[in-house]
Amino acid sequence: MTTYDGPATVTADGAEYEVTARLTSTSREWYGSLDVADGAAAWAIFDADDTTLRIGDREASFVAKGGGTDMDIQGSGRPPFGA
Repeated sequence: MTTYDGPATVTADGAEYEVTARLTSTSREWYGSLDVADGAAAWAIFDADDTTLRIGDREASFVAKGGGTDMDIQGSGRPPFGA
């Protein structure tokens, strides 16, 4: 299991939002939560059709599981952190 706790960038339908990510990766999946600065940004991320999370030069798609400023997410594909 690998974890990440730090800054990240969400791209939601072409708009970028700076967030703090708390993520976990197992051999099968990655998931976690995002701290989003405000409710409007959180809603934009939750309501977007296309969302990616970028950490450094790596990015991956995810689905938001809630629209609040402390948002749970479920990742898709290779995680944007770890080895």
